[in-house]
Parts: sequence; structure tokens; C-alpha cells
Amino acid sequence: MEQLPLPTSLAEVEELIRALYAPNTPETISKVQEVLHRLQRSPQGWQLAQSLISNPDNSIKFYAALTLIVKLNRESANLSEDDAKELLQNIVGWTLQSLSDGSGAFVTKKLCSALVTHFIYFSQLWPRCLRQFLFCLDVERSVPIEALDEALETNIIVSTLSREKLTVAIWFASSLVEEIGKTDMNSLKYAQVHDRLLRNGSDIACLLARGFAQSTESTTVDVEAEALSCFQSWILYAQRVSSNFDLLVNPLRELVEPAMRCFGNETHFQPTAELFSDVLSNYSSFFTAAHYDALASLFDSPWAAKHYDELLIGDHNTDGISFGLLMLAYGDAKVQDLMTSTDARSQRFLERLSGLLAANGYVAADDLVFVPALEFWSTFVETMIDSAYTDEEESQSWRPNADQHLKTVVMNCWRKIQWPPVEHFAEWDSTERAGFSDARKDVADMLQSIFTLNGVSLISFFVDLFLQSLAARSWAEVEASAFCLSALSDCTTDDPQSDFELSKVFSSPFFDLLGQAGGLIPLRLRQTGLSLIERYCEYFERHAEYLPHALNLLFAAVGDSILGGPSARSISTLCSSCRSILTGEAGAFIRHYQTIRSGQVLDSIAEERIIHAIASIIQAIVDEGQRLQMFEELYAIIKGDFERSLLLKAQPNLLDMSDPNFLRGVESSNTQGAPSAEDISLQISLRALRCLSSMAKGMQDVKDHVVELEADPRPVSRQGRLTNIQSDIIRLMVEVQRTFNTSGELVEIICNIFRAGFSETEPGPFVFPAEVVTDFFIQQPLETPRSGTLLSTACSFVGSLYRGPRTFVPIHLARLLPWVITMLQALPEPESDTEIAQNGISFVDRVMSRYPDVLFQLQPSQLLEFFFMFTLKVLNGKEPLPKSAAADFWTGFISLRNEDIVLQTTIANAMNHLGPLIAQTLVRNMGGNAARSELDKLSDPLKKLVTQHVKAQSWLEQALFHESFPSTQVTPLEKMAFLKKVVGLRGARQTNQLVREFWLSCRGSNFTYAS
Repeated sequence: MEQLPLPTSLAEVEELIRALYAPNTPETISKVQEVLHRLQRSPQGWQLAQSLISNPDNSIKFYAALTLIVKLNRESANLSEDDAKELLQNIVGWTLQSLSDGSGAFVTKKLCSALVTHFIYFSQLWPRCLRQFLFCLDVERSVPIEALDEALETNIIVSTLSREKLTVAIWFASSLVEEIGKTDMNSLKYAQVHDRLLRNGSDIACLLARGFAQSTESTTVDVEAEALSCFQSWILYAQRVSSNFDLLVNPLRELVEPAMRCFGNETHFQPTAELFSDVLSNYSSFFTAAHYDALASLFDSPWAAKHYDELLIGDHNTDGISFGLLMLAYGDAKVQDLMTSTDARSQRFLERLSGLLAANGYVAADDLVFVPALEFWSTFVETMIDSAYTDEEESQSWRPNADQHLKTVVMNCWRKIQWPPVEHFAEWDSTERAGFSDARKDVADMLQSIFTLNGVSLISFFVDLFLQSLAARSWAEVEASAFCLSALSDCTTDDPQSDFELSKVFSSPFFDLLGQAGGLIPLRLRQTGLSLIERYCEYFERHAEYLPHALNLLFAAVGDSILGGPSARSISTLCSSCRSILTGEAGAFIRHYQTIRSGQVLDSIAEERIIHAIASIIQAIVDEGQRLQMFEELYAIIKGDFERSLLLKAQPNLLDMSDPNFLRGVESSNTQGAPSAEDISLQISLRALRCLSSMAKGMQDVKDHVVELEADPRPVSRQGRLTNIQSDIIRLMVEVQRTFNTSGELVEIICNIFRAGFSETEPGPFVFPAEVVTDFFIQQPLETPRSGTLLSTACSFVGSLYRGPRTFVPIHLARLLPWVITMLQALPEPESDTEIAQNGISFVDRVMSRYPDVLFQLQPSQLLEFFFMFTLKVLNGKEPLPKSAAADFWTGFISLRNEDIVLQTTIANAMNHLGPLIAQTLVRNMGGNAARSELDKLSDPLKKLVTQHVKAQSWLEQALFHESFPSTQVTPLEKMAFLKKVVGLRGARQTNQLVREFWLSCRGSNFTYAS
């Protein structure tokens, strides 16, 4: 972008300033700014500011004041003491002039900022800066600093100032504390500035006391509002003060009562409430006991009662909300005292705080005080819990009063979380809807805390509300009661009293009504009712008499477009939890599932959950024959989908979109027109695979079994029923993968099916024989999509082999290893596919850690040589995950030891050959090539190297002085010092810090931020 030329006259400068503040294109404004910045930074900047400040145009005067600030920030060190004094007098004079000549407020405020900037750099010249400025305002001229000794007392000076002058003084005081507050108190550069600011404490107290004084003078200048804002800034600053605390805090505390009187002025209620709320919330120790007593009296006054009543009836304007937040801020600050107090005034205040939960209007949409009030009562409850465990019982005379308040809180919350009418809710925006839902969750959290104090009585309370509301057919109240009971589900155990109360709910007519068609029960209540069943699945384990009815209700809702997903989830949870009770119903569940899916196309996720539920029940059947019979019945349904998919793939003309079996392959989200037969066949297979995966998860044993590692593998009959099932599952998965060989999603689901069996210790349909799994992996071609997922699954398979009998483990590892390394060989570069690289290295690392003989006997031997060089290359690369895996591998390799003499000799020979290369790779990383976050991981192989191998020092020295060392920032002496320290530490934890320091030195000073 072409620069504008520098102006040659003052008139041209003024024209540029006007152009800066006039409507213009961004490009023009940018060009003008660049020229004006150059002018400000030039040696003529001081003179320019002085020339411009007398211009009647406010924007030009503002720019002049801004130039003064820029020059002070850039060139204050070049000013002598006399220059600084003269500049101070000039700025004060210009500020006074702006007050008298009618300049805009923004000009005067910017000149006040210039005065503050001067104080930051020259505070030693006028340590009582506020008194100096007040004196100048009083005499209406800029007086020398030395003349301050002749001035009257500050309180006398401020008493004579007009409201306009008071306002300017307060602007200066606000800017003073805010700008100095932005500097570092702990920095030596600013320590004296902060110390001198504190010495203005008595002067600010005099100024603000005058500002808070009541006046009936009619004026457009709102001194009181400015004083309140300034007072808040000074208190905020005082909170951070650690030394000379009393110099500032004591004078400020004298202003609390004058500030409190501002509550009486309706115009100033909002800033006054904000001030006191802020201090109560963030600096409650600022107020003394007398202040708190005065506030308590204020809240007990008719004035407060009027504001409170207006808030309760729905006055949710700014003042109403501010009053509610003020009450809550006081409550938070005094929560411990309020909880333990039994006096009438405290009880009245707590009653009002609980009443804030009952203000008119819906939460989030109308009532903005409910959530903060809920937060207070949550804190109150937590404080009660703490006291319940720490205080002596006889000292808890306050407890009955507190419990009574909690009852009111619970009742008010119950009323408040009731859903509005559907037509009302439809008018809310997304923020209001989310806010209402979040508030319900917050209520649920608080109820769980209250349960800690009240126990089963809280459940009884909501059970009674539930039954009363049900009798009255008050559906919103029934829903709120059911929601609260759901919230307490995690709190209940197998306590007989809890079960007794819950039985009143689950045996009530509500669940009969819930199952009736015709829409008597509103949708939200149906959702909450079905969720209530899921939340109390442990109850149904103990009370099986209610279980069939509950499941019938859930199954009846599965076909509903809205309730289907939640109902299926509840079915899955309930069946999994109660599986041992339901084993006799497995066949009925399968038939129920067949009936549902024959009548409609179920949501995919809902169907997977139902499959999981049925499989959970089948898993719990004790008799193996019956268990496999039920499994085959369920599996046959899914198998039919596979066969239909493969047939459609082979014969696309069979597609019939009126057949619900084919509609299962049409995604509901598809908006691209009619899908092809090929797409539908793929989607049917994917859906069937996901159902099979859900079966596999459902068939997982929930009991722990002891595994004998030294035992021989359990003999498996190759002609048995279980083997035939497994063979059929494998055959189907292989055939589907071969048919749809470009689908990565399909590969991922198959891997999930395998993983489900890896965690099992007992035989089952998905606990495939190790040789079958091995065959599946090694037959996968290199171009298989999601090969990284295959390798990750192979790693999990190795882990499962290690958890079982060891007899045939080496055989399987020896077959898998060449396949894994060949997969790595197929990569154009190690970083071409980070998932393959990471999981491939991790696989070999797992083999080496338990069976190093398998690794070193790898054939052909060139594969092993390739892998070593590949892993070194990864360690020298930039990809964090493969690099971390490589670091783990080399840490294990360097530490490798074996009792077999021949194998140990092979390992030693390999280490002698690879040691210098490992050292070179590690040193290149620590010399600056690594990212800082990688250094700890890279330190692990380094520590092993220096403790395990006598040649480590010479290898590292060669690497440090090799031409490939990446840094020129460290000297040979520094390299040797680093090496000496590394060797001397002998693998101790301090090596990590040493490596970080060396890396930083190699990177250079530009990288100190990373240290």
C-alpha cells in the first residue's frame, strides 16, 4: 500500500486528523493513521501537540492529548526534571482550559489520562498528585508543585469545587487508579508508583465524600454516579495491596456509609447496587462488622421490602434484578453467619432469599434471578453439610431453622422447574430454552446435596407430590415430581425405606396411563416417566415384579419418532442391569423385536440398543445349549440383513423400495435424491454390522474370572455348535469386507466386533480362536482402508493374548509381525499415515517387551533392519504421536536384557550397531529439532542409554560434534558441560530439566517464552 507523504503545515495535519475521524474507507483510514503515527513518533511530536491543543475542534484536541501520551510512553526517559515539571504544568493548564472553553468530555478525559501517564513516569515530582490537581482546580490555574505547601486542607478545597470541577477531579482519580492498576505491583520499575498512589488515600476519601454528598442542584453533571464508579475502582485496587494497607483501605472504608446513602436516589440505585454487589462478591473483608450491620438494617427496611415485593411480582427490569443480586451477594458473604444465626432479622432475610426462588415468570425467559438464587442455596446446603460433619451435635441449635428454609427452597424449586405450556415454550429462543433446561439440571444437583442432609425424607416428599399431582391430573406437577425423583436415583441404595417409597410410584396408575394410546399423557411427561424407569434400574433388580410392565412400556415407545431413542437406551440399561432376572424372557424379547422391525424401519441407534439389550439377557442364560439357541435366533435376523445386502449388491434389479427390508438401507438424513442399489446394499451391511457389534458388546461377561496364565489352552471342539457360530460370523464379515472393499467405516466396525471378544476370558460367540483372528489380520491387503485401525486392533489382540495362556502366543506373534512391518514398508514416508506408523511401532514394542526372541528371529531378517531404521526416522521426525511411540520403543530396546545367552548376544550386537544412531537422533532432537512438549518423552531413552551402556558417553559425544547437529548457538565447551552433567546424573529425574535447558540454549534467546 502506497504511503501518504508527511504534511508540510499545521493546517495539513489538522486536515489529516479530521479525515481520521470522518467516514472513510478502511484503506484511507489506515493510510492516515500511518502518517499520524509517524508524526507522533517524530522529534516534532511535542511541539505538534502543543500547537494542536488550542484548536477549537474537539477531535484535534483529542489527538493532541493522545500525542502527549504517546510521547510520554516513548520518550519520558529523555526529559529532564525541569522539562517534566514544565510539561506537567502545561498539561494541567490545558485540562483546566478544556473545562472552561466547553471542550467535549472525551477531550478532558484524555487530558486526565495524559496526567496519569505523567504520574506513572514522574511520580516523584508530585507524589500527592490528586491533592495537587484539586488545588489547581480550586485556584483555576496551573500552579507549581512547590506551591502545594500553601494549599488549604483537602476537605476544604473540595468543599468549594463546583460539580463540574468535582466531576473532572473524579475522572482523573478514576483514570489514575485504573491505569496504575494495570502495571505490575511486584515490578521494581513500578513499585514506587504504587507506593505513592497509596499516599493519595486520604485525598480520594475527601473527594469522593464530597461526590456522594446529596445535592438538589439541577445539573446535567451526574457527580454521584461518577463517584460511585471511581469508588469501585479504588476498592478493586485496594484488594490487591499487600503493603501499607491501612494508608488506603481505612480512608476508603469511611466512604461506605456515604455511598450507601446513594441507594435512596432512584437514579443511582443501579450503580450503587453494582458497587456493593461487586465488593461483597469479590472483596467481602473490605466491609467491617458495622458495615454489615448497616446493610442488614437496610435489607430489613420498608425501602427494601418495596423493592423485594416488586421483584417477586415479576418486576424483572434492571433495578429489580440488581436488587435481587445485591441480596444474594450479601447472603454469599455472610452465608456461615446467616446459617447459624437464630435472630429474627436473619430469619427474615433467609425467608426472602428463599422467596427469590418463587418470583413470577419462567426461569431464563422472564426470571433472571432464579439461577443466582439457586447458586446461593447450593452454597448454603454445602455449608450445612460441612458443619454437619465438623460441629458437635449439641451446638447445632440453628439446624431446625435451616431445615425449614430448605423445605421452602425445595418446594419453590419444584414449582419453578415445571415446564410452561407447549405454545408458550414454542415462543422462546434457543438461549431461553437452554437456560431453562440448565436450571433444571442445577436444581437436580442441589437436590442430591440436600439428600445428604435429609435422606429418605426427601424421596418421601417428592413421592407424595407425585401422587397428589397424579390424582389431580396436574401433568406439569407430575413431571416435575418425576424429574426430581430421577435426580435422586444416584443417591438411593438398597435401603428398604427408599424402596418402600419408590414402590408407591411404580405401582401407581401413572404407568398404566403412560402405556395408553390417545395422548392423555403429554410428551414431556412421557419422556420423563420413561427416563425414571431407566434411572431406577437397580430398584427393578430388587423388585422384579415391576420389571415386565416397565419393559413393556419402553418397548411400546420404541417406534415413536421422539421417544424411540431414549426408550431404546432405557431398555438397554435396564436389560443389562437386570439380565439375570430376564433370562426366561429372551425368546419373547426376540419375537417382540421381530414384530417391531417388521412393522417399521427403526432408528438405527435405537435398534442397536435393543439388540444390545437382548444380547445382555442371552449372555446371562446359564445353560449353554439354551444360550446358544437364543443367540442363533437373534443372529439369524441380522444374518438375513447381510445376505440381503450381498444379494442386492450382486443383483441391483432386485431393489424394491416398497420393501421395508430395503428401506433399512436408506439413511433418513439423505437429501440427495433416491440412492442407488449399491449405496443401499452398503448401508444395509453397515447397519447389520453395527447391530452385530452391539450383540458382541451385549454378550460380554459382566463377572470377573480368574485366568491361569501358565495353564494349557482350553480345548475347543472344532465340531461344536459354538465353533460353527464363530465360523459363520467370521465368514460373513470376510465376505462383506471383500464385497465392499473400499469402505473404511465397515473395517472400523469389524475391528470393534473383534475388540469386544478380546476382553473376554470365557468362551463365547465373539471370543474367536487366536488363529482365526491372526488369519483375518494377515490376509488383509496393504490397500485396506483404515489400516491404522487394523493395526490398533492388532495391538489390542496382543494384549488379550498376554492375558491368556502363553503356550501358543509366540506362534501368533511370529505370524503377525511380518504383516505389521510390511504395512510400514508400504508407506511412502513414515509420516504419510501417522496412525499406521504409531500403531505399527506400538505393536512391535509390545512384542519385544514380552517375546524379544520372536522379534530377533523375524524372517526375512531385512524386515527387522528396515523396522529399526524406520523407527529412528520417525524419532527424528515431526509427528508427535508416532514419535512418542518410537521413543517408547527405543527406551525398551535400550533396556532389553535376556537370560538366553545367544539372544543376549544378538541384542548386544544390535545395540553396538544402533547405539551411535540412537544417540545421534536423540542429540539432534535435544539440539533444537524437537518440540518442547516432546523433551520429557525423549529424555527417557537418553536416561536408559547412560545407565545401561558403557559406550553411551562416546556415542553422545560423537553425536554432539557431528555435522548433523542442528544448532550453532552453543559452544563446544557448553556441549561438553551438558554431556558431563547428563552422564553424572545417571538417569536421575533432573536429566529432564537439564535437557530442557540445553534445548533452550540451542534454540537461542528468541525461544525463551517456551521455557
